Amino acid sequence: MIRSLVQIGLIAFLAFPLLSAQSKPRIRVSPERVQSGDQVLLTGTGFTPNNSVMSHLLRPNGSEYNPLRFRTDEHGEFSHKIDTVMLDHGNFESWAEDEGAKIESNHVSFFVE
Repeated sequence: MIRSLVQIGLIAFLAFPLLSAQSKPRIRVSPERVQSGDQVLLTGTGFTPNNSVMSHLLRPNGSEYNPLRFRTDEHGEFSHKIDTVMLDHGNFESWAEDEGAKIESNHVSFFVE
């Protein structure tokens, strides 16, 4: 009995980094280069289902727009169209925070010409 509990604990301990690595939320943008006035699609996966996500966007000069809050669906996914009509030209950086899990996603960038 004790040996079984030790084995279960060891398996859980060894599997934890794998589970944690797989659960980090990810975002992507498409396309990564657009003409001013075109839209960029921001999508996110691996977030807490039916919860809030805080999306961040940095301007080419390094200042940040006010973050936007999105709601994820039952699969922990979201999508948002970014209209570039009013954006400056240059490289923009985006990332999202999973407010339920307190985890930050990867950072992605797109370029407005």
